[in-house]
Amino acid sequence: MKQKSVQNKNNEQRYVIILITISLCILGVYSQIFDKTYREDKHHQYSAEKKFKQETTTLRANPKTNTGTGVKDYKLPWLFQREKSLEYHSPELKNYFLNKFQNDYGYDGQIDSLVSKELSRLEECYLDYTGASLYAQSVIDQSFEDLSNNVYGNAHSKSPAAIRTEKAISQLRKRILKLFNADKREYSVIFTSGSTQSIKKVGESFPWGKKSKFVYLKRSHNSVVGVREYAKMFGNGFFSISEEQINEKNSYFWHNLLNYNEADQQDQDQDQEGQQEETYHLFAYPAESNFDGSKFDLDWINQFKKNPPLKDTKWMVLLDAAAYVPTNSLDLEKYPADFVALSLYKMFGYPTGLGVLLARNEAISKFNKRYWGGGTIILASDETDFCLRHPRPSTKFEDGTLPFLDIITAKYGLQFLNNLGFEKITSHVYSLGKFLYDELDSLRWKNGERVVTIYGNWGKDNSRDVQGGIVSFNILDPNGEFISYSVASTLFSNAGIQVRTGCHCNPGSCSKYFGINEDDRITLMGKKSGCSDKIFQVNNKWLGAIRASLGYLSTFEDIEYFLFVFKNKIMPKYDY
Repeated sequence: MKQKSVQNKNNEQRYVIILITISLCILGVYSQIFDKTYREDKHHQYSAEKKFKQETTTLRANPKTNTGTGVKDYKLPWLFQREKSLEYHSPELKNYFLNKFQNDYGYDGQIDSLVSKELSRLEECYLDYTGASLYAQSVIDQSFEDLSNNVYGNAHSKSPAAIRTEKAISQLRKRILKLFNADKREYSVIFTSGSTQSIKKVGESFPWGKKSKFVYLKRSHNSVVGVREYAKMFGNGFFSISEEQINEKNSYFWHNLLNYNEADQQDQDQDQEGQQEETYHLFAYPAESNFDGSKFDLDWINQFKKNPPLKDTKWMVLLDAAAYVPTNSLDLEKYPADFVALSLYKMFGYPTGLGVLLARNEAISKFNKRYWGGGTIILASDETDFCLRHPRPSTKFEDGTLPFLDIITAKYGLQFLNNLGFEKITSHVYSLGKFLYDELDSLRWKNGERVVTIYGNWGKDNSRDVQGGIVSFNILDPNGEFISYSVASTLFSNAGIQVRTGCHCNPGSCSKYFGINEDDRITLMGKKSGCSDKIFQVNNKWLGAIRASLGYLSTFEDIEYFLFVFKNKIMPKYDY
């Protein structure tokens, strides 16, 4: 009996060993099959991505390339749809566009060759020129050729390299003055790190008096709004106004705004020696909204300077031109703003970290500059508060060593834009923006409801004059409810389309379009981390929009692809 039990136990062990052996064999076979399939799939993916890049390069070299039927196949590896080509190029649509905008688009037929030469590196659809312009390849080539063949040094000396640098910087100042039709006897070019620092320089040195008021357009960028901190500290506070209020002729409104009374005409601020000082107010606004591309009246500059809202009040005007000058010309002889802030990289892409403050010499001579650093003074004491400052504004307000290599190479970007011509740039960008607006505005869901709501002045008869190259919009579902712009941003990004979403540092536009108030902002405290986070609404109110912004090297194909993705990849997700 015992012997039989042992035999049964041995049989069971053999059966287990046999089963384990069979299982391992089967597992090995499946493992080899899986490994082979995986390697084939990865090879297929690599081949598809490689083919896509080759096709993209071919397109840049010859945008008119097609399969014989006028339809170009595109494989987008970032969509993880290796087997599905996106057929979006329509000769009929382009002919329709060209017939409508043939006098505006493409720099007299040069755009295809320009893009092929200058943006051969670009494999995505770039629609964020207001965030940063794309640089042209020839600008990079010229810049590096210059730096490779010349030696430049710190300009704060008289060495050969320093003299060479000073000469190049001086030439760029002249180029910038000429670009904006500014007389060198009236304006100075002050280099900064960008438009934000340019605006900050005005705020921190403005001749604030006890009655000075800072008034700014509600729809200004945060960089302008931030000047109010100086007005609170050194002046008589701040006030934000709408476009309608700027044209307000009711003196009662302005009396209240400035806390002004007749006695103020005689009761001026006094300095420490008891002498009367003039009271200056500061008015600031953008030439173009970075949120929706609305252009604001440049004649407000003359209105505030020559015909102020209240008699006997004196104003200086700060113009934020960061979103305007990349695609529009600005004539400072016609619109003599006291201060103009801009970023060069927003104009032509490279170099970054370089901006300009164009300042009227008469206005800046009244500034109370507090800090001084290297290069801005002639002589200083190490014991007392004695210092002798440079009288030239550009030297006086450029603390420390300038980014001289960036300044030297910036001339190639300016030259590129000048060669295109700003009138042609304006027309080119307008044609693309208007076409995109018309196409989006015409979209309807199956139930007949609108697909998007668009902000700005595109719908006006004079849109060419009052609208810049930004199409800002939100998507509505078939029930008229907003679709998260955060989700839309992800969908566009997955399709290789670069747009911007959020409030774009422009709280006044969110107040105007979405009704955001102080209670809503308090609710958001401690929750939002920035414009691009995933919080897109508060108290059933939207907090921003999708912004597609166009620039000097944007093309019809960019708009065509954007519309294709929108109609074929995004709309079907919601059209129920």
